[in-house]
Amino acid sequence: MSCRTSYFAAFTALVLLALPISSPHAEGTTKHVFELFTSQGCYSCPPAEELLGRIVDQNDEILALEFHVDYWDTLVYGSAGQWKDPFSSPLYSKRQRDYNLLPLDGRTGVYTPQMIVDGSYSFVGSRSRQAQKQMNKDSNFVLDTFAAVANDGSLTIRVDGKYGEAADVWLVSYDEKHITKVESGENMGKTLKSQNIVRDLQSLGKWQGESLVIETNIEPLKENQNCAVIIQTYSEVRDRILGPIVGAAKCKPA
Repeated sequence: MSCRTSYFAAFTALVLLALPISSPHAEGTTKHVFELFTSQGCYSCPPAEELLGRIVDQNDEILALEFHVDYWDTLVYGSAGQWKDPFSSPLYSKRQRDYNLLPLDGRTGVYTPQMIVDGSYSFVGSRSRQAQKQMNKDSNFVLDTFAAVANDGSLTIRVDGKYGEAADVWLVSYDEKHITKVESGENMGKTLKSQNIVRDLQSLGKWQGESLVIETNIEPLKENQNCAVIIQTYSEVRDRILGPIVGAAKCKPA
């Protein structure tokens, strides 16, 4: 699954090293990953995006991301017509569908706004009490993950720990903030604030149970851009459906 944008170039070096790695950072460790599946064409979604924004602003230990789905883009809402979400992608709709083929805990099924936590728990994305309950839980991440990007675009990822299954290493690029005035559809006339909007999701290879170092080049991050790394299990059957997340890290300055 890869939705490429211009500011993430193909990586030029991938180095896998089976050697011990000490924990690169104690502070700023990512505790949970919150994925909000949303759409600007969905009337119920703005409160969920506001909630995700509060999570982003107030919880540095949480990696909170907006995945804008595309299945609202062609729906016509009476005289208000339809609205094509400028951040939507069919690949993010597929990611949501793949999640809902798993035995998730919580409220399952494909709907918006849907929040999925750590690839294992699902709830209506606007419910702040549910969000707080999940944030207060101890982290189930078993892998220590670190990602540092330098000004020239060189990126170093380190993964260490023990887990009994293979996992994918995902590089996520996102825009930190956008303001959109919606001119048609269910949210016609509203001005929406979106945060941590995913613009690219790229596989960098697999973690096979050994300490791992990946060194790669990306285009230098511009203002309003950031990235993160997610270590996520997958099924060997049924088209490699996504599984629980076992490690994550926001990109930090090198």
